[in-house]
Amino acid sequence: MAPLSLTVHTAHGPVTGFADTHPLSLTSPALDPNHASQGTLAPVNKWLGIPYAHAARWKRPTDPQPWTDPKQCFDYGSAFPQPGSNTEMLLARLPGFLMREQKTSEDSHFVNVYAPSDVQEGEKLPVLVWVYGGALNNGSADRFFYDATELVRASAARGQRCIVVTGNYRTNIFGASLALSFSSFCAHEDLAQDDPNGLCGNYGLYDVVKMFEWVQANVSSFGGDPARVTAFGQSAGAFIISHLLVSGKRLFTRAICQSGAANTMMLRPVDKAYPAYASILSSLGIASSSSPSARLAALRSTPASALLSLHTAAHNFSGLSLTLEPRAAEGAVWTEDSMARLKRGEWDEWIEGVVLGTTADEGTIFAQAMNLLTPEAFTAYTSQFPSSLRPRIAEKYLAPFGGLHPSTPSVPLAALPGSRLLADQIFVHPVWDQACALSSPPASSRGHAPAVWLYRLEKGVSSLLEHPVAKHLRIMHSMDLPFVFNSSTLWTGEAARGREEQAREDGRTAEEVGTRWVRFACEGNPDPAWPQFSPTEPQHLVFSHGGATRTESLAGFARDKLELFFEGHEREGAGEEVLGRGLETILQPYYARGASQDEIDDVVKRAEAFFLSSQAQPDLEQPQPQEALTSVPPASNASASSPPGENPPYPPSFAELAQLIASGAPIPGVRDIPDELAAGEPSEAKQEARRKPWEKAVAGETAGTVGLDGERMEENK
Repeated sequence: MAPLSLTVHTAHGPVTGFADTHPLSLTSPALDPNHASQGTLAPVNKWLGIPYAHAARWKRPTDPQPWTDPKQCFDYGSAFPQPGSNTEMLLARLPGFLMREQKTSEDSHFVNVYAPSDVQEGEKLPVLVWVYGGALNNGSADRFFYDATELVRASAARGQRCIVVTGNYRTNIFGASLALSFSSFCAHEDLAQDDPNGLCGNYGLYDVVKMFEWVQANVSSFGGDPARVTAFGQSAGAFIISHLLVSGKRLFTRAICQSGAANTMMLRPVDKAYPAYASILSSLGIASSSSPSARLAALRSTPASALLSLHTAAHNFSGLSLTLEPRAAEGAVWTEDSMARLKRGEWDEWIEGVVLGTTADEGTIFAQAMNLLTPEAFTAYTSQFPSSLRPRIAEKYLAPFGGLHPSTPSVPLAALPGSRLLADQIFVHPVWDQACALSSPPASSRGHAPAVWLYRLEKGVSSLLEHPVAKHLRIMHSMDLPFVFNSSTLWTGEAARGREEQAREDGRTAEEVGTRWVRFACEGNPDPAWPQFSPTEPQHLVFSHGGATRTESLAGFARDKLELFFEGHEREGAGEEVLGRGLETILQPYYARGASQDEIDDVVKRAEAFFLSSQAQPDLEQPQPQEALTSVPPASNASASSPPGENPPYPPSFAELAQLIASGAPIPGVRDIPDELAAGEPSEAKQEARRKPWEKAVAGETAGTVGLDGERMEENK
């Protein structure tokens, strides 16, 4: 085989890359005319800024315009419009951190390909495709932490030759569906009417799908194997990858989910965005009485900066979500909760293995951003959980302090109850639930369960742990990124001066993490000594200090784990979160007997009418009879807990509700459900109640602080 040329032909046109022999830098070495003669490191072949798609505002991506002359891919392309990253601003103070200047444009569908310099034509190396985090609010592939140069260089030196692809996808108001922030309207009915398939929202998610499709179609031209693609991502990136496990699209066969899972954030139905739309139109001076096409035309002609300002004013972390798509829409992929599907064993049959894990102190940066640091704030936050759960929360998270929330500033941030609670609620518990789901028996059509490995990172970058501002965050969310990408300027050169031993420990940790990530991509097993996860004998691998690792038992974790779901979640009458939890119980017997989709849709409609009624909410603490999980009960208006001749006690349990829905009988506690609610349309009163927070946000009246990655955090979430 001949060496691969630096000019490669893709499906859309030829691209020319360069061989990089330099350490990580602020700008691309290829922009220097003398770059080839200046570097002394092992070369890495790079193609930066390759167009992989094109999309107009709030449109799903399509192929880019083709080109015929070789396109010089010497530098990263622009990033999508986004607010600044407070995390990056914090880390920019570290020696060796490279804060790169960033161009922004709505036309930023670019990928970057990194490959070892000795790759041969026709070779089939394993491929890793990165999906960045940023809370669905920001992120771009040109950021320092996502530069794969040193990852590919170090892996090749170890004999683990691989190709890494990174790319941009749309976030915030331009790409996600965010209830409780202005970008909710990315999932409004106007957009559904404008779409040929009746879909709306999830534009950034479809960007990620398109990026993987580009990899499948083109990576062989760079020496990669499309049959050995591993998706890896962190935080929101791991959240997205988790939802792609049930996409039905053969995009990758292995996945690494760092600090994120399917339940880290939410999926919301389209109608939850409706009240925000009127506020957006009003804020921009667009008449809500105009036609849908006129409203969209006005919104699409609004400068990106104006939309981004509206988004930033209203954005808060708790409202981040993707959009549930209508079952009837052609091409719909995410029509129900992905975790429910994983629990039913409905992951895509080609998924061979999944690695999941968290850092030791995931909650610190969120607790600080949300001011969840005082006894009063902790009490207010935990008041959102069911009353029956609050004593157990207090027992678990206040026990180290004698049952009382500490008020002394001497208690480390990482040890505070708010930090530990948020870590469990947002990251640790969702990751555990996903590991358990993926380790359960598959649905009959899926054939096998993927191999699952669980990890925990307890080592941080030493310069960060010594920094006077950042050290209290400890092994915080995102601490894994420099180790995964081998961001070596943080522990070599000037950054190592006077702290050589700590720097060597950082380098050893990066090698331990990187070796396992790439071995997983190459062989499907990250480490023969790393036990696979099993719910019955759970263990995880701990990345500890000095490059050391150890296997640790998680016996007792399931016993001590709490179901940290807010009561009603959004406080809009009965609980939308409760709906998601109850439907699994209610629908299971229908799926078991092969009910038609029309029948299932009718059951869902009746259940939604109940759960979304302001007069009803089922009791989460009532025990669920086992028979409710195996058969559709006969019609009944009574239960064992009811006196003869009386309706079931209000509120009914999920099992009792399943009986009533199956029989068509009246549902106790739900009186005079408005027709528009039963049809899925919020009542005028509900619309008005939901509008008010938006109007305050536009006027800058919402209480809160600006938190992680620029999101606006309302106090006590």
